[in-house]
Amino acid sequence: MSRLNFKLLTLLLVTFATVISAELFTVHVGANDNLIYDPQKTTGLKLGDVVQFVWDSGFHSVTPSDGPDGSCTPSKTIPEIQAPTDKPDHNVTFEIKEDTPSTVFYFCTVSDHCSEGMFGSLERA
Repeated sequence: MSRLNFKLLTLLLVTFATVISAELFTVHVGANDNLIYDPQKTTGLKLGDVVQFVWDSGFHSVTPSDGPDGSCTPSKTIPEIQAPTDKPDHNVTFEIKEDTPSTVFYFCTVSDHCSEGMFGSLERA
């Protein structure tokens, strides 16, 4: 087998293994009509995993921050995951990629939601 074919096969196997082992994590937005993300901290994320934000109630956003936990300032490097809305028109997802920081902090930009505790984090394993 030529070196090029071997490299392509290796790349395909690594990609396939990553896709097969990817997990779906769920974070509820506005759970129980409260100003919270549930869970507030999602840990153990690996490359290829997907976090799905599910709107339970209210008008909220999912806006990354550069940290620390509880920071209410938008990130300069990670784009907004979901602008303020009370009902997204599609599933709101965030995929863990190679360039994803080891911890992604996020918060709700609506009114005083962040200062009232509506913030969370995603942590890689």
